[in-house]
Amino acid sequence: MDWRGYLLFFGAMEPKKNIARIIDAYQASGVDIPLVLVTSNGWENEAETRLLQEQLLKQREKGRPLKRRVVRFEYVSRAMLVTLLRGARALLFPSLYEGFGLPVLEAMSLGTPVVTSNTSSLPEVAGDAALVVDPYDSPAIARAIATVTNDAGLRDDLARRGLVQAGTFSPERYRERLAAMYAKLT
Repeated sequence: MDWRGYLLFFGAMEPKKNIARIIDAYQASGVDIPLVLVTSNGWENEAETRLLQEQLLKQREKGRPLKRRVVRFEYVSRAMLVTLLRGARALLFPSLYEGFGLPVLEAMSLGTPVVTSNTSSLPEVAGDAALVVDPYDSPAIARAIATVTNDAGLRDDLARRGLVQAGTFSPERYRERLAAMYAKLT
């Protein structure tokens, strides 16, 4: 894969991860770089599995490498995942629900721009350092994909802001906040 020449999603293949809308939005976006999915099997993923199989079958029928294609890895090592994250043009993570949103934080800490959801914990994790979309709105996700793919200046800005935002969740900052909370109790 070319450096910054693909979009990335990683996570379990389950309904809350919104993979079907990611694939639909990617197809609708018109971008000409691959979408890489690193997905382990999750639960209730029959629709996503079927959609992904149909997509892969269509690609095989074309009989030649395509710039616009979906690539799936069921497993990669932690080192390979970090390499994929560092090399992605952007992380796509418009999840329907997350308890925290660690993939968003991991991507930002590596300087990778992020497209994520305006729901659950994700806006707090992303701050103003990501493109934030309604995860139920496929056209909005498609527009965000096209924007982050085609606007190098925006990507550079998101990468810079992402590094700063990720720093607010560092172990040092956590210890500072914890110490401040304990100081208020005494």
